[in-house]
Amino acid sequence: MESTTRLILQLGDGAQTRMVAIPVKERMVIGRGGADEGATPDLDFSAFDASALGMSRLHAAFTYRDEALYIEDLNSTNGTRINGFTIRPQRPYLLRNGDELQFGDFRMSIRLAHLAGDGRLS
Repeated sequence: MESTTRLILQLGDGAQTRMVAIPVKERMVIGRGGADEGATPDLDFSAFDASALGMSRLHAAFTYRDEALYIEDLNSTNGTRINGFTIRPQRPYLLRNGDELQFGDFRMSIRLAHLAGDGRLS
């Protein structure tokens, strides 16, 4: 059964923003695709110039448990920041709606939303 919770991502900042809604899974690896075998992120941001902005192939992971969303840096080259604060690798950090994440210089803000009975996001 598909999750009724969606992860809403606002990618970029300024005039170049895009909104993406993704069904939430227990674990979702963030990164950019590439030729390296085994480097296949669940959320691939290659189409958004992630390589030039410093996102690693397997940069970080979202974890969803107990109705809460966490982020963990996977020993990325250019680090992960939450609202400007650099997080330590291999340690989960609780996220809140509206938090801004930065993977290298790639920016996004996040929000969790739930589908109502009529299919609309709440």
